[in-house]
Amino acid sequence: VSVEDILENLAMQIKSEKVSRFNINRADIWDGALHGFKRSSFDPIKSLSSVECLRSTVEVHATMLMIAGCLCHVIRELSDKDKIVEDYLKWYFFTRNAACIQRMKQNPSGFMKYFCFSEKKITAEIIENLFKAEFSQPGSNRRQEELRIAAYWADYLLDIEGKTSFAEPSLEDILMFSTGVSSIPPIGFHPKPTVNFLHNESPYPIAQTCTNSLSIPIHKTYDKFKYHMNFGILNSPGFGQH
Repeated sequence: VSVEDILENLAMQIKSEKVSRFNINRADIWDGALHGFKRSSFDPIKSLSSVECLRSTVEVHATMLMIAGCLCHVIRELSDKDKIVEDYLKWYFFTRNAACIQRMKQNPSGFMKYFCFSEKKITAEIIENLFKAEFSQPGSNRRQEELRIAAYWADYLLDIEGKTSFAEPSLEDILMFSTGVSSIPPIGFHPKPTVNFLHNESPYPIAQTCTNSLSIPIHKTYDKFKYHMNFGILNSPGFGQH
């Protein structure tokens, strides 16, 4: 199993409807984390105000607490919650992650690119391979036009890679316009980026950053295609969202 598969599987388990906000300063990450951990909204087992509520909450989360070894505590009074919380946090941050931490220590180079930033130069070839083209039915008039524009797209990326003017976007600008980020995440994009074609819809490119979808315009000449691509990307607010 690859590291990408592991991280993708973990990402699928994130419940976006239950979010605890942490305000982090890169210069002092631990201090911001402590503020978040101490906030009552982060720890509902901790903010309970009665024994009945404590017992009810323990019952709701019995499976996880049993895995953590916290159900051995007999709840007689409200202060018993402190020991439950303490034991659970020790399990959550140390015991639960022990095997993962050990594997990371055994193979640090395998995890380095996922935890340590390393700026990788984006090339025209990388962008072209990253975006899968969505073509119309083979043999159709639209398909023939799209193949011509796909060649314009490939040429455009090469021109941008070797750009000499600030009047043109960079490859990072194109990626930002299309996906909302200026670099490729270590585990890639989900969903995978696509490029499709605008037939008589807009002379300028349109992006849907939620789906990592880039729609490029149809033009009769490459120069017109390049001009409208440049103008659309450089003058679009909000990452190019339509």
